[in-house]
Amino acid sequence: MSVIPPIQPFKEPKGYFEDLPDQIMARVQSKTDYSWIKWAAVAIIALSVGIYTFLPQPKTDEYLVLDNQVNLYIDANYWTAEDILSMSDNPDELLEGIIEEEFPVVDELWDTDDQNLYEL
Repeated sequence: MSVIPPIQPFKEPKGYFEDLPDQIMARVQSKTDYSWIKWAAVAIIALSVGIYTFLPQPKTDEYLVLDNQVNLYIDANYWTAEDILSMSDNPDELLEGIIEEEFPVVDELWDTDDQNLYEL
């Protein structure tokens, strides 16, 4: 053990711990002021809400959206034809519309008189 030199205690430079808080705060504090970014963000948000509120919005046809939803229910076999007809105020009108869509030739036949029906 005589080979190992004795350890000298560490000593800080004079006034090191008195000046240390000031040195740390000088390094931590921001050099530039970015307070304008908060105000710019507020202005952008207010402007975008104003534009969204006051500009005219494109209107979607509610019946078209409803028609697409009904078609999805029918295609998924969630609703049957009887369910759709029971929800309708006028099921005969709905059936006539479906017949006109599905069979346009039948519509032409019904519009003609009975005599033309036999000729076809």
